[in-house]
Amino acid sequence: MKTKLIILVFLGFIVSNAQTISLNGKWKFKASNSLSESELLQSDFSNWDTMQVPGNWDTHEKYATYVGKGYYQKDFRVPQKWQGKQIRVQFEAVYETAMVWVNGKLLGKHVGGYLPFEFNIAPFLKLGESNSIIVMADNSYKRGAWWAWGGISREVWLVATEDLRFVYQHIASIPDFEKGEINFSIKYKVENNGTNSATAQILPKIKGIDVAPVSVKINRNATAIAEIKFKRKLADFKFWHFDSPNLYQLTSELQVEGKKMDVTEDNFGIRKFEVRGEQFYLNNQAVRMNGVNRVHDHPKYGNTEPDGLIKKDMKDIQSLGCTFSRLMHAPLSKNLLDYCDKNGFLLVEEIPVWGDDDPQSFPNNPVTKKWMADMIERDFNHPSVVAWSVGNELRDAVADWDEKALTKDQYDYVNEMLDYVASLDTTRLKTYVTITSYRKGEIGTEPYEKVDFISMNSYGNAPVLAQKNT
Repeated sequence: MKTKLIILVFLGFIVSNAQTISLNGKWKFKASNSLSESELLQSDFSNWDTMQVPGNWDTHEKYATYVGKGYYQKDFRVPQKWQGKQIRVQFEAVYETAMVWVNGKLLGKHVGGYLPFEFNIAPFLKLGESNSIIVMADNSYKRGAWWAWGGISREVWLVATEDLRFVYQHIASIPDFEKGEINFSIKYKVENNGTNSATAQILPKIKGIDVAPVSVKINRNATAIAEIKFKRKLADFKFWHFDSPNLYQLTSELQVEGKKMDVTEDNFGIRKFEVRGEQFYLNNQAVRMNGVNRVHDHPKYGNTEPDGLIKKDMKDIQSLGCTFSRLMHAPLSKNLLDYCDKNGFLLVEEIPVWGDDDPQSFPNNPVTKKWMADMIERDFNHPSVVAWSVGNELRDAVADWDEKALTKDQYDYVNEMLDYVASLDTTRLKTYVTITSYRKGEIGTEPYEKVDFISMNSYGNAPVLAQKNT
C-alpha cells in the first residue's frame, strides 16, 4: 500500500487570431422574479436601471440583499466585414444560472458561476444594424462560506472566426530526471463549422524548440483531436519553480491549403510536482510549503477580481512566506491564474462542491463532471496549477460526534469523481478535502487510495488528531 501525505487545510478564454468586440461596460438591468419571457422580450429597456459589466448587483445598495433573477440588456452592432464569419458571444463567468437571448432568440442555458461558456450567434444577427442581447443571471443557488454574488461577473466578448478554429491546445512538459529528458505532448482540439470536411495543417512554434507540424481531418460540423509527442534534453531548459517561475510560449497556426485559419498562444512551464511517501517534491527536490485561503469576496468589487486587487492580495500572501494553497473553493479567475504563473505560486483548483449536505455530491453527476471538465480544459496550460480537488468538507464516514444521519453518497461521489479526473488529466495530482478522516479508524472508510495526497479540515473540537491515523 502506498503511503499518503496528509496535509491540514485550514478554513479561514485565450482569444486567438479571432477578431473581437468587447461587450463590457454599461448594460440595462432589471431585478425580477416574476417576469415572463414574453414580458421580457417586449420590455421598454429605457426604463431599466444601469449596471456595470463585469460587476455584481449585490455591490449596489438598492440590490444588496436581492436574491433571484437579474436581467441584463445591451444593444450592439456587428461590422459588415464579419459577413461569412462564425460569430460567438463568449462569457467568462455569470453567477450562477444563466440564460441568453439574441434578437429575441433563446440561445440556451448555462449552469455554474465560475467558468466560461459561449454561443454561436451568427444565424441570428443583423450585420451593420443594431442587435439586442439579454442575459438572465440567477444567484439563488448558494454553496459554501462565501457570498453568492449575482450578475455577469467576468468579461463578455463578441468573437469572429473562420469556419475552422482551435478550441484548445494543451501542452504537457514532464521532466524525466533519470533519463535526463523532457517528455512533451501537445494535444489540439479543432472545430469545423463549415459545410464540407477539411484537412488542416497545425504548425506549432516554441522559441528554441523545433516542433514538427501535424495534419488533422475534421468532418463538417464536427471536432477532431490531433496530438504531437516529442522528447528533448532536460539540460537545455529552465524549470518553472516558485522561486524562479520560468515561462515558455507555444504559438500554433491552423492552415488549410496554405491559408491561415486561426492562431492561438499559451504560456506554459516545465515542472514536475509529485508526492513521494510523505513529502512533496518540485523538480526532483523536496519542498516544504505554507498557504492560506483567499475567498473572492470584496465589499466594493464583489467577485469581479480586478487586477489591482489580485496583485495586492497575492503580494500580501507571498509576504507571509506562502507558496502553495487551495485559494478558493471554486475555479479561479483567469487573471489570478496568470499572476500565479508569472510570480511563482502553486495552486490546488477545486469545483464548488462544499459540505456534507451538498446536493451535487452524488456519483455520475453530469453537472459536477461538466464543471470539472470545463475547469481542466480552461486551465490545463497553467503551470501554477498542480492538483485538482473534487470538493471541500466532504464526509465519507458516519461520525458519532454529531447527530446527523448520513449515507455513503459522498463516498461514492468522491470515488467516482477521482476516476473521472484521472481520465481527463494524468499530469497533475488528485485530492479532495475531508472532514472525517482525522478521526481514529475513519480513514479506512474513505477512497484514500485514489488520491495523491489527503487534504483535511481540522477543527478545534476534533476528538482525535490526524497524526494518529497515519
